[in-house]
Amino acid sequence: MAASCTAIPPPPSGAFAHSEDYARSLSNDPIEGFAFFEESMELSRPFRALKIWLSLRYFGLRAFQESICEDLRLAKFLAEAIQSEPSLELLAPVELSAVCFRYRRPAADLDALNLQILQRVIQRGKVYISNATVHGRFALRACIVNHRTTSEDVLAVVSEVMQAAAEL
Repeated sequence: MAASCTAIPPPPSGAFAHSEDYARSLSNDPIEGFAFFEESMELSRPFRALKIWLSLRYFGLRAFQESICEDLRLAKFLAEAIQSEPSLELLAPVELSAVCFRYRRPAADLDALNLQILQRVIQRGKVYISNATVHGRFALRACIVNHRTTSEDVLAVVSEVMQAAAEL
């Protein structure tokens, strides 16, 4: 007796997609707005776990702890730089490595203005920040996660935001 075999249907098109506000593409352009992270096998747990396991075995837990501590220190450093700039405001406490803030200008639609600032900063290509919504307000979002990030890189975020705002 021959075994019957039914084809397994493919997963729904959005099964492996996740686009929270901070990962949403701001471009409708099919090339610029393409989210590569939604199209790769690396988003599955087995591939990620292998990379983490190998990294922990090679570098050791201490290296990861030190890197995370440095990212947190740099996030707090960025928060202090933002607070020292009168035109900028923090929109949330900095408890992890994500810093949500925005530019303030009197008599302006701050959500629209900050969206324009974000687009200008990204176009300039010197730093990369994303966006978030904090208590219903559009926020600029810098997240320190690269072990090569320096204090100078963090200060460049503030500088680029201020320059982009001055151009608008």
